[in-house]
Amino acid sequence: MEEAEADGFVEWRPDVDPEFDEKAFPGLGIPVRAIRGWAQYTLFGEPTGPRRVNDQYRPGPVWHGFPVPATDAEKLLNYLGANWISRAEFVRALLDCEVLVPLPEGEPLVRPVPGTGGREVIAYSSSAKVPGRYPHRWRVPVRELLAHHPSSGLTLDPGTGLVRSLTATELAEFRDGTEPRPLIGEPAPEAGPEVAEALPGLVAEFGVEPPDLLERHLRYAVDHARDHHFELTPEECVRYLRGFAWQYRNGVRRRAGQEPVWPADLGANGLIAHVDEDARPRPVPWTFGKFSASGTLAGRFAWHRIVGAYVGFAIGDALGGGADPAGPLPMGGLTRHLLFHTSSVLRGLPPVPTGEVPATLPEPDPAGWLAVATRHAGPAPAEFSALLATALAAAPAGAVALADVDGERYAKDVARELTGSAAGAEVTEGVDLLVALFQALLTRETFALPVHVRLREVGGELATSTLALREDRDADDVTQLESIGDGRGVRSVLGRALFAAAKRGHDPAAAMTLAARSGPVAGALAGALVGARVGVPGLPSVASLTDLGLLDDVASDVFWYFNRNGLQTETAEHPRWERRYPSGRFTPKPKGLHLRSRLRGSLLAGAIGDALGAKTEFDSIDRIREIAGPDGITDFIPAYGGVGRITDDTQMTLFTLEALIRAHAQRRRTGSADVVHSLQMAYQRWLHTQGVTWDRARGPQSSVEAPDGELVTHQELFSRRAPGLTCFGELEAYGRSGVRGTIERPVNNSKGCGGVMRAAPVALWSDDLAEVFRLGAESAALTHGHPSGYLSSGCFAVVVHELLHGKPLFDAVATARAELVKHAGHEEQSTALDAALALAEQGPPTPEKLESLGQGNVGETALSMSVYVALTTTDVDTALLAAVNHSGDSDSTGSVCGNLVGAMYGEEALRRSWLDQLELRDVIVGLADDALTEFGPDAPGDDRWFARYPVD
Repeated sequence: MEEAEADGFVEWRPDVDPEFDEKAFPGLGIPVRAIRGWAQYTLFGEPTGPRRVNDQYRPGPVWHGFPVPATDAEKLLNYLGANWISRAEFVRALLDCEVLVPLPEGEPLVRPVPGTGGREVIAYSSSAKVPGRYPHRWRVPVRELLAHHPSSGLTLDPGTGLVRSLTATELAEFRDGTEPRPLIGEPAPEAGPEVAEALPGLVAEFGVEPPDLLERHLRYAVDHARDHHFELTPEECVRYLRGFAWQYRNGVRRRAGQEPVWPADLGANGLIAHVDEDARPRPVPWTFGKFSASGTLAGRFAWHRIVGAYVGFAIGDALGGGADPAGPLPMGGLTRHLLFHTSSVLRGLPPVPTGEVPATLPEPDPAGWLAVATRHAGPAPAEFSALLATALAAAPAGAVALADVDGERYAKDVARELTGSAAGAEVTEGVDLLVALFQALLTRETFALPVHVRLREVGGELATSTLALREDRDADDVTQLESIGDGRGVRSVLGRALFAAAKRGHDPAAAMTLAARSGPVAGALAGALVGARVGVPGLPSVASLTDLGLLDDVASDVFWYFNRNGLQTETAEHPRWERRYPSGRFTPKPKGLHLRSRLRGSLLAGAIGDALGAKTEFDSIDRIREIAGPDGITDFIPAYGGVGRITDDTQMTLFTLEALIRAHAQRRRTGSADVVHSLQMAYQRWLHTQGVTWDRARGPQSSVEAPDGELVTHQELFSRRAPGLTCFGELEAYGRSGVRGTIERPVNNSKGCGGVMRAAPVALWSDDLAEVFRLGAESAALTHGHPSGYLSSGCFAVVVHELLHGKPLFDAVATARAELVKHAGHEEQSTALDAALALAEQGPPTPEKLESLGQGNVGETALSMSVYVALTTTDVDTALLAAVNHSGDSDSTGSVCGNLVGAMYGEEALRRSWLDQLELRDVIVGLADDALTEFGPDAPGDDRWFARYPVD
């Protein structure tokens, strides 16, 4: 062959990594780092044997753990991330790739580049990454996009964790004078013709009212799916809407006293069979594993990853038990025992970890709903390796992050209690390793690092040996697998599962098939590991699982239970949960007492937050630390001549509540009442407490000779506590003119926070959320005329209403936002709320994060900052202190946030020392109790009550 080579009868051909797509990028050339080596061939295409190794070769990006690309643009991003190509090569090749450009209001999304004066176009590398709020977009080659925006930069995939920004200067080098052509928009799948054509038919078939309900619900579903970069196809959208329409129809039937009727083929009608507390099928719309129907915000762990882990476990179990991948996949005995372990954890542990694990966890109920629902499954494998399944049941127990509890250690202790004392060292070590892996893989982050990366982080002898095998990429997988022990011992089974998930995790079907060769335990563990990373949409054979609905059901229970915004705040679900997982922990409390605790808690915590921030209002965080110490505010700081002193925020909140009681009493007594007039007069009485004589304060519409009612008799209120200039000035103006401000006739263009800070009591006025919103907005419009000044108040009132009725904060905000967007000028407040929800995904609050939302001195930021803090804390103390430790309007954010968390956690959760020092505590409690009396079924009718709350 040497002679043939010398004569030119052979050639060296590159052995290119299969991840590099030469056809997609013909002008790019083969990157040298993508060449594994060179092989010698004859001119007739026959290999001659000799090879040369390329020392510069780097394995492909997907092999390293990058996401599997769906588009050419995503491939290029991967190549750049893996250092196969330079940045300049990336830019040059990207020009011919299609990207998706959102079109809010019909125009591309262009935003300024901070600090440069330049601008950049926002684009996405694939359709699934485009946020749901942009139903229309351009699909356009980058070259043509730049022809329309020749002086702009480009940011690709913002908010995904893999964002790339290209400056206008970088792009200018590769511009080629392409003439701009008209660009044609395309709808997202959920906004396309297939869905649009199906909607009217579904509305008519199922009698849906209002007619736009399905369309609005689809928007909710799409938004939540896209949060995890999952996209519903048109067919999935229609199936989901059909399932939701069935649920709607049966809801109507139940309310009419009729039994529900379901279709024979659930799957074809967009339904999946969950299981109720009596072991009966409970059809619900199937979300395809792409979004949680509850909408509960992720804590440490994400819903789709927990469900993915359980479903992957079941698929691997079935495959390892010999099931045909092309046929139905029955529930295996190991999966049944995983569900039993899960039930024990849900019944035996509190939702928020204490760090202490009970000496025993409840045994499975042999006659319970779960035993009945799974009795068709066979027995679990008898070997000790089956105990490794306890790791998945225990891992989510530490989902609520607490500073003084090591969540991973706690989960390991739970798993050890599940395995029992008979488990040997190999089981214990294996379970500990798996718990550590699951704690990392179940992350709420959009992008999850792969198993092999997490395995390297965990370390240990087994991890090291597994990763060493993985390094030999071209070695035969089966041969390597069978080299890991005998396939029966605990260490061998675990090693095989880890190897399959580490080497083939980028191809879940291959990973699970490989591991299943060693039986159900290895198959199940590998399936759980890859399922935790990719979620249900990334798993094979999902539709073949005969018990898919039950798995989705129980895994969702796990997510919902171990979540601070989950079950514990959804009080209406407590009785059902107690039947499902009996523990005595959620025995319902009397409704009146519960509402009393929440209302008192809201008003008292609002006052505490107000007092905590009173001294440092608008001081910088550095100044706050000078005053209060390096940890900032940790307790009351003397202000206004004492400790625990409130400001105008709480004063005006009390007058708001008094106005509502008076208007409601008037309506009971006379049959009608002008509640906005009552609010105006209450604020005029507050103005009088601030040093304005009653003759000047009451206004020409009132003939009352002196301010009346009980609240104004409390002399502590006659103290000026830095009242807002806008409130003060507009109330003085009303005293002169008698003309009150309205939404239609604004008194000014102020959007200060003086309206939202006093609006919490409006939540009591009605159970009609539209009416609550309207009154909240109208109450603020008396003094603040900008939409963000009064819509923030309406939005806040709805949030507090929902919290007082036991709804989770995330759901309460979603409900309020749905009301908000119905009103003109909502955009600023909507954007601020969206920013708060997005920031909440980044974990606990810091002053810097909080200040990124604003200063809290205007309506939209006071509300958004308070919502962000309440979403990212787990108790009242932490929330209140976080809400006042920032360089802004600290007493207002403390007050608004306090109203939220007090309603969430109740009076009993408030720090006793703060309550003991709080100014006007008894007045606050008394007024709250009077409100519940007035709005309750046994409101007094005696003259003494009406003297206390007279007609305005």
